[in-house]
Parts: sequence; structure tokens; C-alpha cells
Amino acid sequence: MADLSDYRKEIDEIDHQLVPLFEQRMEVVRKVAAYKKEHNLPVLHAGREEEVLRKAADSLKNPTYVPQIRQFMNQVMELSRASQHQQIADSQPPIQGEQPHLFEGRLGYFGVAGSFTEQALLDFFGEGRQAASYPEIEDVFAALHTGEIDFGVVPIENSSTGSITKVYDLLGSYRFYIVGEQSVRISQNLVSVAGATLDTIRTIYSHAQGIEQSGKFLAQHRSWQMLHFHNTAISAKMVADEGDPSKAAIASRRAAELYGLTVVAPDIQDNSQNTTRFIVVAREMCTADADKVSISFLLDHASGTLYNVLRHFSQQQVNMVKIESRPIPDVLWNYRFYLDFEGDPADARVKALLESISRESKGFQMLGAYRSSGSRRTN
Repeated sequence: MADLSDYRKEIDEIDHQLVPLFEQRMEVVRKVAAYKKEHNLPVLHAGREEEVLRKAADSLKNPTYVPQIRQFMNQVMELSRASQHQQIADSQPPIQGEQPHLFEGRLGYFGVAGSFTEQALLDFFGEGRQAASYPEIEDVFAALHTGEIDFGVVPIENSSTGSITKVYDLLGSYRFYIVGEQSVRISQNLVSVAGATLDTIRTIYSHAQGIEQSGKFLAQHRSWQMLHFHNTAISAKMVADEGDPSKAAIASRRAAELYGLTVVAPDIQDNSQNTTRFIVVAREMCTADADKVSISFLLDHASGTLYNVLRHFSQQQVNMVKIESRPIPDVLWNYRFYLDFEGDPADARVKALLESISRESKGFQMLGAYRSSGSRRTN
């Protein structure tokens, strides 16, 4: 009868076969990264990864191992993505931090005219710049990828409802960079056609965040039906097109003016200081005049790993202003961390901090270095 040492020897033999196969796979990954860089393709291909997981599960003789094989293959693909990102980043020319970033080029934003995102674009770039609008956040990233636009503006965080996690995922998968940010005070208003009142309204249209940010007001009207729409301004436009006093939207005053609607109830947001942070995204990073840095990384699910990384902020006396974690799909209790902190990448302390975090984490990504909204100089 076999004992524990026999089982361990058997595992060692299997590992001896696995290691060369892993090395062979990573060599192919390097070729894939070179191809994607040459053809300007994003690293992440969600459909392809799901196909890999399905094939792995279908290849099992014992179906009880399906969760484990999906977790195993997810970890392998995470290592592959990190390797591709690193190879592409290493092949880029060095960033010239002293060169000014003029933000010249074609602009795009999420939503339609009258949206808060358009307002952020106007506040950041100024009046008079033409900009393309896109109905979905990922459409902005796709337009950047194809070269249709040079800068995209999307929301990333609200002071009341938190982060828009989809944007973090898209930053990682497209490997784009944050080159600026703009904060906009959000005033949510109930708007409808002329003659509409609180008594005539039956259905509310708005983005999920607009509805969530107005929860206290809406709780007073529980008979109303809430329907999530792509964007607050698109909701206002739809209500205007319908011309039905039983329908209303939660949107900005500017959207109401643009689409000929009246404000039935002003400032219905729960928090009078309600603010959304928007980011300007580009294909290339620029560190000129930066006083804020955004990064992301992975950590092993083990005691002390997060502390070991965060202690460097205290040691280098760098102020961290935000930390966010996102679960990795199909990898139980593993997370990607997103951090924002104050500092200039050219500063010696920030350089040392970035080197330490990159060395002690996995899948490290530099998401951007830029001028913070509160300190950005307007032209």
C-alpha cells in the first residue's frame, strides 16, 4: 500500500511534466504579445478566455474538478496577461516627463449632449472643442483603440455611490492611461414635459447611478416605476421625444434646457455635495506636471501581503488617497487592487515606492500619472 512519500513522489513527477509545458506556454504568450503590439490589439480578449475555460472543463474526465480547473486556468491566463502587459510596456519608448502634454487631438465622451460627462469634458478642455459622443462607456475605449479619437472622457467614481468598476476593468484590458481628471458637482433633477407634475408622473428613466443618488426622494413615491437607461441625458431626450407627462427623467438642468423639458423637482440628490470624478483617457501616458498617480496590482491570498505593500507608503512618506479592490472572476478570494496616491513619478520617493510595489506584487500596472482636478491649472 502506498504511503505519503509515494504520493508526494507522484506529485513531483507530475510537476516535472507541468513546468516545461508552462514554460512552453509562456514562450508562445511572448509571441502573442508581439503580435498584439504590432497590430495594436488589446491584451484582454474576454471571449477567447471564456472559450479556454470551457474547453478545459470539457476535457476533464471527472466533472467534480470543474471549479478547480477554471480557477487553475484563470490563474494561468492572469499570468499570461501580466506577461503580455509587461512585454508591451517594456517595448514602449521612455516617457519624457519634461515634455508638456497639450491635449491636442480628437475628443470623445460617454453619453449625449447635456450629460454630466459632456460637462466634465467642457470643464477640462474648454468650450469650442468638437467632441464625438458614444452610447456606452466601452464604445469610448473602442474609439480610442481604433484611433477614431485621441482622448476619451468617462466617469470613474461618485462621492455617494462609489466607483464605476467597469472603467477599471477597461483600463486594464485596453492598456490605456489616465492623463487627466475632472470633478463635477452633480445636481440631479426630476425633469419632464410641460404640464407634468408629481401627480401625473408614473415612470422614471435614468442611469442606475442617477436613481441610486436620488434614493431618499424616490422613496417618497413608491408607486413610480424605475427604469435604468444608458445615461441621464439620453433619458431626458427620450422623455422629450415621447411627450408623455406620465414619464420623467432624472438628469441635469442643462439636459432639460437642451431637450425642452421643465424641472418638476430640483436638486433631488441625497447629498448636496454629490460629486462625480471623471477621467481623461489616452493611448499613451504622459507624466508632465503630474501630482497624482494611479496603479493596480495583484497579491497572493496570504497573510501580510497587503500590509507589506502598503507599508512602503509610510516609509516613503507618500499620501495614498484611495484604495479599491476588485475580485478576479473564478479565482476565489483573489483581488486586483487599485490605488491612487499623491506625487510626481519623477520624485525620488515616488520612484522608490513604485519600484517596491512592482517588485513585491504581481501583474503591476501603471494606470496613469496626471494633474489632479483640485490643482489643475486652467488655460
